[in-house]
Amino acid sequence: MGFTADNHLKSDSTTFLRDQRHAATLFNSDQFRLAPKFGFQFHVAFGINPGALQNINILQRHGLEINLLVKSVALPNYTVKTETLNQYNRKKVVQYFHTPGEIDIKFHDDNMGLINQLWQNYYSYYYADPLSAKTTEAYNRNATKRFKYIPTAYGLDNGSTDPFFRYISIYQMARHEYVKYTLRNPIITSWNHNRVDYADTKTREFDMKIMYEAVSYDVGAINPELDTAGGVEGFSEAWYDNFPSPLQGINPDPSVVDPSFVQALDVEAAKGSFLNAVVDQIASAQNTIDANPTSPSPLTNSGTTSSSAGGISGVTFPQNNTDTSTTATTSGIRVN
Repeated sequence: MGFTADNHLKSDSTTFLRDQRHAATLFNSDQFRLAPKFGFQFHVAFGINPGALQNINILQRHGLEINLLVKSVALPNYTVKTETLNQYNRKKVVQYFHTPGEIDIKFHDDNMGLINQLWQNYYSYYYADPLSAKTTEAYNRNATKRFKYIPTAYGLDNGSTDPFFRYISIYQMARHEYVKYTLRNPIITSWNHNRVDYADTKTREFDMKIMYEAVSYDVGAINPELDTAGGVEGFSEAWYDNFPSPLQGINPDPSVVDPSFVQALDVEAAKGSFLNAVVDQIASAQNTIDANPTSPSPLTNSGTTSSSAGGISGVTFPQNNTDTSTTATTSGIRVN
């Protein structure tokens, strides 16, 4: 970018503010192909093991709603351990271990208590303590002394072998496309019901942290009609807004439904029709404007100052324009 001294900068009435050409060209081209994504465009799907649930209704009736109650989620992160070796006095950095990082998921604490029920099912599946605590004398002070009379189990002695969550899939979406992160065999490492406070006016949330064994990546197109057959799992199956939006964009090729990562839409082909529409709009707008520049417009200040108006002196009011002469403008420029 060239340097211009301040005293050489000039401005006039014909100068309009415009976006920066570099950013506009980079981010707006090819249907915003390189524009940054928004953080709120995401979806989470939980692969819950039906055999691990005490109440199967939580999955059959509310499984898709659990996905929608995620407030925020962290994407996968990794730590790679390295060591610097000495190779004939040459420093050589080698990697020997990598560790996936802990992921934090926040849920809305809904009025139905659905997320609370999800945690209770998880807790009762891996740990015997929630059910044992309901047994009479299971937690008496002398329960361990006379253990043969207390047959209840404690801790992880609950016979759970299969994972509760088979996977958790996080979809990051933009431009009718998604990037999918699938966490394999995730385990909850921390659950926090958080606190309640009479002075708190914010909506409540639950905090959950998980670890996982592996991550797989996928990309694809978002098709609400094919959610369970390759699309975003459960995205349009519960409480989805199917009403068409009144906002319509310019699609250079209406036959192309999927603006994929490898297929760019031909934006150049739409420039001619787009500019022709702009010219017609400008001509139509000019036909509604008074062609006599010396005559004030109905909404412009006439310059006449009222000495007194309603008891207020020195107030200027606009006057109606009585000149009805107009000049029609036609678009003499067409772009092919």
